[in-house]
Amino acid sequence: MDLSEWLLVVSGLLALAVLLGALAERVRLPVTAVLTVVGVAASWLGGQFGVASPLQGEVFEEVVVFLFLPVLVFEAAYGLSTRAFVRNLAPILVLAIPAVLVAALFVGFALFWVLGVPLSAALLFGALICATDPVAVVAIFRELGVPSRLLTLVEGESLLNDGVAIVLFSILLAAALGDEVSALAGVWEFVSVFLGGAAIGTAVGLAAALALPWLEHLPAAALSVAVAYGGFVLADAVLGFSGVMATVAAGLVLSALAPSRASERVRASWRELWEALGYVANALLFLLIGLAIDPLLFGEHLGAVTLAVAVVLAARVAAVVPLVSVVERLAGVPPVGFRNEAVLIWGGLRGGVALALALPEELPQRELFVAMTGGVVLATLLLNATTVRTLVHRLGLDRPTRADRFLADGARLSGVRAAQRQLEALGLDEPAVVAALRAAEEAVRRELARIDLSADEELEVLTRRGLFVERDTYQRLSDAGLLPPSATRALLHEVDDQIEALGVGRVTLEGLYERPRPRLDRLWERLSGLLPSPLGDDPTELAYAEAAARRLAARRTVEALELFERLPNVRAETLERAQRTFVRWEEAAVAALDELDGRAAHDLMGVHRRQAEALCRVAAEDALRELADVGLLPAALAERTAEEVAARAEA
Repeated sequence: MDLSEWLLVVSGLLALAVLLGALAERVRLPVTAVLTVVGVAASWLGGQFGVASPLQGEVFEEVVVFLFLPVLVFEAAYGLSTRAFVRNLAPILVLAIPAVLVAALFVGFALFWVLGVPLSAALLFGALICATDPVAVVAIFRELGVPSRLLTLVEGESLLNDGVAIVLFSILLAAALGDEVSALAGVWEFVSVFLGGAAIGTAVGLAAALALPWLEHLPAAALSVAVAYGGFVLADAVLGFSGVMATVAAGLVLSALAPSRASERVRASWRELWEALGYVANALLFLLIGLAIDPLLFGEHLGAVTLAVAVVLAARVAAVVPLVSVVERLAGVPPVGFRNEAVLIWGGLRGGVALALALPEELPQRELFVAMTGGVVLATLLLNATTVRTLVHRLGLDRPTRADRFLADGARLSGVRAAQRQLEALGLDEPAVVAALRAAEEAVRRELARIDLSADEELEVLTRRGLFVERDTYQRLSDAGLLPPSATRALLHEVDDQIEALGVGRVTLEGLYERPRPRLDRLWERLSGLLPSPLGDDPTELAYAEAAARRLAARRTVEALELFERLPNVRAETLERAQRTFVRWEEAAVAALDELDGRAAHDLMGVHRRQAEALCRVAAEDALRELADVGLLPAALAERTAEEVAARAEA
């Protein structure tokens, strides 16, 4: 087919994917499963009429690996919290490397003993089939609101094990074709390709992050696409390393550095761009997966396909359960838990990577492996993906805690009251609108009254609300230009650590501020201390900016907690305890500012001016955003007005 025909086919497939997606949402089935089934049906019909799919073998591999994989990997890596990824790195690495190796060995030896397949070829199939592709599961998780740690484990494992499977497959393929491959040489190749790709991606991501402060949202969007594809191709096709690991590393680096180096508009444009690209890539990919599966081969190898499905599911259990238990004991990480392990096992779907790793024609078992691969992919999409929602519900992972429900209802009440205040301020007393808002307020208050919180839950609600306000303040100050990137990263890391520690119940409210910095943060500070200070990062100015941010964050937190004075089921003494803690944090920041003022008042005159300008912008944006959120002011007009206020303050 020529280019125009290809474009027509792709456009038709995308339109079909959109329609099927709407249908799948109505019947509450995973979109990926529906797309794959339709693709398989189309492939079968094409076979009946002698029309073969143009995407077979190496063509399918090239399309998936170089067109779809960079988009899907970068979108997942950038959307993943780098901090959460690092926190859970031990179990993620165990799931992505040893677990894949154990599962590959399990599958390989099972095929060797039961089907009599040569061991080298059987292990090749094990490497081919053991990488997970949890796109359908992740979409369901986000919809259900499962614990964030489970989502991190699932996404983190899938990001790394794609690269592991591709590297392992290339090594075992040589052995299956009769080439001599020593164990030591294989291990060295695996480590060098894996880590080499990660190093290249880290360098590409850091280079892009350096340029972010000088880029508007459209050039920054183009740069992110260049990073995703350029890092992948540079590592894979040019330097011979893992393109998947390069894209993973680049995405994680930009995810970590974007909050302190990219403007709010750039971050918003990236979220929208990569959400759209991820949707398009997944929609097309799962249709193409269905088209690449030959259902006629299932009948010819039905026994082997059934065996492969059972063995792959059993291998997942044999790999995950013991290895996770070992890493919990040896590494001292927080327990993953039985419920999370069950979902990790059942959510281990197979997808595009398994089908994309093309088997050469000269491999004697090629037809058998193609049939078994298609069968496993189809079975996990039809069985696991369609039932994981029920499993999550039965295990109770989708049930919000009382504290979560109280916070959500409190946020709704806060929004209703903000709308009421704005109506009063503008003199808009439309009876129907006022009555609707009053009814909404009463409904939320009734919901809150039904949530009976314990003393510990009350304190958790207040502290979590305060910490999230604090985090939002730091991010807003950074976007307004008040906080240098290094101070922003330090403060965001600190408050994220506090939120995490509070979430797992490892610290009290009073102990949050005195917690020691994590070892990784202390190591990074030591390493960065050996480097020359970046331009504009004067130590005195940096300390002043950080202390000023702490003071403002603590003040905004105390004010935000005043909302709870009017909410049911929150005792006055608990509220006073929480506010008193944040007031002490504010007093500590004021003392630090006074000390800095006394030492270098003249040197800080410029900092004072920039702080005043930035705070004017933040205050204007807060007021105008509230108007825009309740629909009383167009978003574009609110943004322009905030810019005008900031410009006048700077003048």
